[in-house]
Amino acid sequence: MFSNQLGNPEPNNRTVDNDAPAGLRLEVIDSIFELANMTPRGPYAGDGAVTEGQLYRVLKQSMGLALAPDNPMNGFRGGAARQMRDIAWERFYDLLCRWWQEFPEGFREEYRRRVNALLAAYRIVWDFRADGTLHRVIPAPVQAQVDTAFAELGNPRFEAARISLRAGLDAYDERPQRARDACRNAMDSLESVGKTVFNMPTGTFGDVLNEMRRQQRPVAATISVLQKLYDLANNHFRHGMVEPFTLLASEVDFVVFTCMAGILLIVRL
Repeated sequence: MFSNQLGNPEPNNRTVDNDAPAGLRLEVIDSIFELANMTPRGPYAGDGAVTEGQLYRVLKQSMGLALAPDNPMNGFRGGAARQMRDIAWERFYDLLCRWWQEFPEGFREEYRRRVNALLAAYRIVWDFRADGTLHRVIPAPVQAQVDTAFAELGNPRFEAARISLRAGLDAYDERPQRARDACRNAMDSLESVGKTVFNMPTGTFGDVLNEMRRQQRPVAATISVLQKLYDLANNHFRHGMVEPFTLLASEVDFVVFTCMAGILLIVRL
């Protein structure tokens, strides 16, 4: 693929947000239409075939392209390339998820592999998962923290916190990212965990911090960090915020994943 010349696809180089470059759009069409042509004769052919016409029709219908011809000049692949040029960048990623549904089970992992190779080569910040959804790429240790946080919140008493954290990560992964919602829901989850652990159903996270100080756990420096996170939340993205939301992408990462670290800390006290 021509994308090989675009550079190192390591996670720390995934910097392209709010865009779907023209080259990526064309390479996706080439790769996915080629995969469709393999479905009648591959090892899982009995699971059903996908045609170029089928992919083109899904593009036309799912993107709402009412004026696109049913039988485009120069074939379905050329027609898809022409239509793909003009769709909004976020809709391009919606189409990747929609096309995945058209492929039989035996071809979905290869679909995922091809899409992810292109996303990495173009340094796109999302990764295509085995369930047919897109998620922002985060370092493996951070992903392990996310998985651990949800495992801890699997206890029924933390159900409200789990729902808030799920909503926060959905906003974090959204295209375009809903950064304030991501931060607010992550903080709501942390507050909910604190109120549950310290049995303060009508309290605030400020009350939780005061109780931590009274019990002298964890150490004072750790409580101070959590206090600063709480102040940041109240000033920048929670109800009653006193400043417009202007956090940088790196600051959003800091808030979301520091909240998760706080969740793990408090759950294990």
